[in-house]
Amino acid sequence: MKLKYLIGLAATIFLTSQTCSIAQKMDEQPEPIPIGIEGKVMVVLSGPKLQAAPVGDKSKIILRIHDIFPNGKAYRYDLRYFGFVPGEYNLNHFLLTQDGKTPTGLPPTKIIIGGILPEEHDGILIEEDKTKIELSSNYTAWLIVIVVLWILIALPLFLTGLKSKKHFDKTNDFNEPDLAQQLRPLVEQAATGNLDTEGRAILERMIFSHWREKLNLPKEGNPVELYLQLKQHDDAGPLLCGLEDWLHRPPGTSAVDITNLLEPYRKTSHQE
Repeated sequence: MKLKYLIGLAATIFLTSQTCSIAQKMDEQPEPIPIGIEGKVMVVLSGPKLQAAPVGDKSKIILRIHDIFPNGKAYRYDLRYFGFVPGEYNLNHFLLTQDGKTPTGLPPTKIIIGGILPEEHDGILIEEDKTKIELSSNYTAWLIVIVVLWILIALPLFLTGLKSKKHFDKTNDFNEPDLAQQLRPLVEQAATGNLDTEGRAILERMIFSHWREKLNLPKEGNPVELYLQLKQHDDAGPLLCGLEDWLHRPPGTSAVDITNLLEPYRKTSHQE
């Protein structure tokens, strides 16, 4: 009897010491388990046998009971779990009694779910290469340099082209025949009696158009009145009177100074 009593006492002391040892371990700060990695914890809990709570859509912890061992009036649980949100949790909150109730009066079964990145991480997932050339800071300076160089190169070319154009225009103006030169072939034909009716009409239109612009005369008016008015003019009259005289004289019977007759038209052309 004494032997049985001693064996029972020793077993009780052993189990009690194991329970206290496990409880002491659970009071210690557990090691963090990263997100998505299965964690494992052995714990002795008194009371009736427990089961894992159903997993919901928003569960932060998935808990399963891998194995259960009788431990006197308690049970030793081999708990396996996954965490999805960093933080500290009590696995007892994810256990239920056989009738679906939350167990009470149990020491906490603490676990810690750690983040994948360290706490001091600055949020940069890909380390930036410090050796690459940074062009953004020098972009404005380079742009200014390019614009200045473009101006220095393009401006002289533009001015040279403009000067050449003016010279070309001036040369063209110089080479372009004046009104006296345009009238001379027609006047020579009229003086020799070789100017036909169409040529006389062209000659008169050129003379009338010139003096209308020169004397600010109306463009619309009676040609006869304009003809009579211009015959009385000191500069316009001699050529018109000469044309009228050539029509009534036989060709070649009068000496004609065509250069002198066209002098008013030459002077006017040069002044313009």
